[in-house]
Amino acid sequence: MDRRWSSRLVERGWLVAAAALVGYAALASPYIVDGDNAELATLGALGGRAHPSGYPLYVLWLRAWSWLPGASPAHTAALATALLGGLTIGVLHAACRAWGARPLAVTVSVAMFAAAPVVLRFHCEAEVFAMNNLVAALVLWLAAARGPLHGRWQCAALGLVAGLGLANHLTCALIAPIGIYGVVRAGRGARLAGFGLAIAGLAIGLVPYAYLVVADGPASWGQVDAPSDLLAIILRTEYGGATSFMPGAALPWLANVVACAATLARSWLWLPAAGGAAMLGARIWRPAGESRAAWLVLAISVVVTGPLLASRFNVDPHGVGLYVCQRFHILPALLLAVPVAAALDVAGAWLTGVRARRRAAAGDPGPPVPALAAGALVVVGLAALVATSLPRLARVQSPAMQRGVENLLRALPPGAIVVVNADDQCFGGRYAQLALGERPDVALVCGGLLPTRWYRAAWARRGIEMPPSVRARLGDALLATGRPVFASPDLPELVAGFPHVPLGVVYRVLPRGAQPPPASEVAAINRDAYRAFELDYSFPGPDDDYATLAHHRYAASWAVIAQLLDAAGDRPAARDAFALTEQLRPRAQ
Repeated sequence: MDRRWSSRLVERGWLVAAAALVGYAALASPYIVDGDNAELATLGALGGRAHPSGYPLYVLWLRAWSWLPGASPAHTAALATALLGGLTIGVLHAACRAWGARPLAVTVSVAMFAAAPVVLRFHCEAEVFAMNNLVAALVLWLAAARGPLHGRWQCAALGLVAGLGLANHLTCALIAPIGIYGVVRAGRGARLAGFGLAIAGLAIGLVPYAYLVVADGPASWGQVDAPSDLLAIILRTEYGGATSFMPGAALPWLANVVACAATLARSWLWLPAAGGAAMLGARIWRPAGESRAAWLVLAISVVVTGPLLASRFNVDPHGVGLYVCQRFHILPALLLAVPVAAALDVAGAWLTGVRARRRAAAGDPGPPVPALAAGALVVVGLAALVATSLPRLARVQSPAMQRGVENLLRALPPGAIVVVNADDQCFGGRYAQLALGERPDVALVCGGLLPTRWYRAAWARRGIEMPPSVRARLGDALLATGRPVFASPDLPELVAGFPHVPLGVVYRVLPRGAQPPPASEVAAINRDAYRAFELDYSFPGPDDDYATLAHHRYAASWAVIAQLLDAAGDRPAARDAFALTEQLRPRAQ
């Protein structure tokens, strides 16, 4: 290979970016793995509005790449996301170079970031955070003094990227200190024209929000009939604000800050993370590669996107809650790539100097290491780091969650109405019905959306009138339709008001005064249902997010059946049911 091209493969980051892209594409999940992922995979196939803040740019990206030959709609969306991941690594390499680090140190730094467990996961499944990473990398690159553009065009590009970023995920606003500094520095020479172009670029970048006005369809969230509707989606009014997941929930700020610090440390293999944090302070004290002000705004952005943002999350960061929060830890991890690269550069220069002095003293200059060979070694290291995450990745991307919602639907009688509460069952069920064509006769109602008028109105147009809550009134309204009614166990205010028996992972809700069937009949019906379930995969462990949750539901259902049999005096059958409970639980790895 021509030496010039082999050098560019490493110096410009093409080699590590290509390796990351291939890895992400190879590991792209063919299954839905959580509620947001299921919703976005459905929208990628059908179009429509996502949940607040709408994420129009990412949905449009998925639609643009919906022709990719994925094994399923979820796989196609994951492949489109893997492409964003590969682009992120390439741009991040350029950004670290523009901030002053040398090629080999940068290549090592971005390879570590690319292989970090949390980055690997969210670059291999349909999620908005891969595009958010690309936006952040572009801001770092464009804002640098050695970036690709200068003057008014630098201002325009930063404004455009900022607008596009806000049209994807609002947390990109937290790196505004870097972008604003870049615009101010570039605008000094361009005067008012530069600032005007930045504002114009920002406005153009926000244009994808117009998609929310025209997007519609069976998978769409909400209605946009007025500017106030659009603003409510963008500001996440239904969720209680930009950083709220559950309106009114407690704020475990210390636990979230600790969880964020743990993710950052693990993502950067602990010692480089400490070195990167120390290098931020060193560069602010004695600037190199960039100005003191640039390093200062970078440090501010790391703090704001990391511990400060984490302290505002009202989700307990354990189990599935940790998964919900960890997605937001990627942004500060990405920003740390710049100081980590600088730290590796300093360490590499010191080691090279020591070796050179030793060789000079021995009279042996030693052969130079070709750039391509060094880059190849880094790629091998990247593959080795990825390999350490594969067992965990395989478990969380197992078919368990998707099979869970498919099995839920398949167990129901024709024309049933089922009310679910959890996001994975709600959006996962919609994915199964709308994208895969699974049991379209079942009316799957998302209980958490009933307080919203638009959701109740959509069901009213389909002939099912419902009150704005999941209490007993809802059961009365659904039973009045004459259709079989079911509800998930996590809706106690609905279930407890009526006679009920388990079927699959939900309860059959019976009319008031009805006599439930005997326990032996309930067990027989469930055994028939479970024989048809698809469970032919490696079971998840006790802490594998939504895959684990799916199996907890199976086990909980059979635990109830075992109690019913025991109360009926059928001890042998109760023991068999309890044994099945243990078989269906998540298994220790």
